[in-house]
Amino acid sequence: MKKMSLSLNSKSSEQKDSGPGPEDVEGMEKPNSGSEDQGVIRTPGGIPIMGAAAVAFGLLGIFSIGYIFVPLAFICSLMALFFGQMSWAFIGLLLTVAGLLTSPVLLAAIGIGWLWP
Repeated sequence: MKKMSLSLNSKSSEQKDSGPGPEDVEGMEKPNSGSEDQGVIRTPGGIPIMGAAAVAFGLLGIFSIGYIFVPLAFICSLMALFFGQMSWAFIGLLLTVAGLLTSPVLLAAIGIGWLWP
């Protein structure tokens, strides 16, 4: 009787892959062990995710439903600040303040609706 392999691998355990391992492939970069990018979340294109989300939510807070997007912009701005994305966080906070000042619902919610003319 023939022994049947119950493995999900197509090769049996006796056969070894003779291809190059990840350390043998030229052109592959090793992970950065430096401390300059630790904690910074980036997309493959290089744009920081939290900072871009803060700016996007800030703009959406100004031009659409402010009481939804302004708090999201504030949270993402604080997270971007803690991740070291200072310029994105600063722009996000500026847009958050602008969204707060242009939203009557949020002004009434924090009790300074009397400042609105």
